[in-house]
Amino acid sequence: MTAPTTSGHSSASPGLAVLDEEDRNRRRAEWRTIAGIVTVVAVASFAFGWTGADDNDAGGHWLSGLQGIVNSLLASVPVIWLELAGARSRLVQRMRQWPFWAFFLAKLAAYVAFFVATIQLTRLLFHPINPQSFGFDARFFEILLFAGAMSLIANVAIEIGRLVGFRELRRLLTGRYARPRQERRVFLMVDMKASTAAAERLGDLQFHQILNMFFNDIAGAAYDHGAEIHKYIGDEVILTWTEAKALRGARCALCPFGIARRIERHADAYRARFGFVPSFRAALHAGDIVSGEMGTMKREIAFIGDTLNTTARLVDVARDSGHDIVVSGDLAGHLRLPPGLRVVPLQAAQLRGKQRPLPIAALELA
Repeated sequence: MTAPTTSGHSSASPGLAVLDEEDRNRRRAEWRTIAGIVTVVAVASFAFGWTGADDNDAGGHWLSGLQGIVNSLLASVPVIWLELAGARSRLVQRMRQWPFWAFFLAKLAAYVAFFVATIQLTRLLFHPINPQSFGFDARFFEILLFAGAMSLIANVAIEIGRLVGFRELRRLLTGRYARPRQERRVFLMVDMKASTAAAERLGDLQFHQILNMFFNDIAGAAYDHGAEIHKYIGDEVILTWTEAKALRGARCALCPFGIARRIERHADAYRARFGFVPSFRAALHAGDIVSGEMGTMKREIAFIGDTLNTTARLVDVARDSGHDIVVSGDLAGHLRLPPGLRVVPLQAAQLRGKQRPLPIAALELA
């Protein structure tokens, strides 16, 4: 069983048609990121065009700045889109397995060729109102060097965003969590089933590969449903939302089923490479936590509080109860589920370290 479906239905059930919004949500989020980066690049390009304009140019500084914006749009939009969305293509994924120097040189050659083409295309577009040379003159190489610098900065921002998360990067840069603050969050903890047996059977190298593929499916569903990836711990992943975002459209409840559907989509690839399709159990819980920056050499935003410990205990409850998705009773009471999902009340759980039993429920396909 690849999906957490205690009711016996496939996670691709027509009853969960709302999950068909996933790809559109992903595209919207990608375009928001692209728009943010492109806006910064366009402003910098206008300034570059303005300051580099010749006083004898037909259109003066304003036209030169406008040309810089057009050039940046022609160059940056497809390049940044390829960095974000194109990275999921099979071709790029195969190229990433090349030695670093080979991948870097291939990427560099493609970028240079593309930038040369866009510079000349922009010159052609502006030639009727601002006659200019199409040769490889000093100005051409200035523009090419600037385009390369902007591309490098954008790539660094994207790679750091991928490493720590774009939301977390923005918060670190703006100092949002420079001082600890209390907030209410929803956490989803996803745990691969039978991971120890899988590691023994596959060996360390192949287990790392299946774990990475499994985490990629989780990350894709997290992206689709507006979740942040807080941390990878062994074979577990912790996702989180602010409570308002988690409850909007029951995103937190839909996310585990989105993960299951992504795994189903890649079932043939899992079987071909590893001989089986991984499955998982998950736990959802909401509560107050303290969030703030931690560390000096390596900074991260840490969440401290009993809410995370309770979520981890609920994963154990899911393991013992036979239900793949367990949710705390308080959170279940605030969910407005779409057709196709239902909450099944379970016996209150006596969690380790807790004095009172915690009301819980299971999430199932209706």
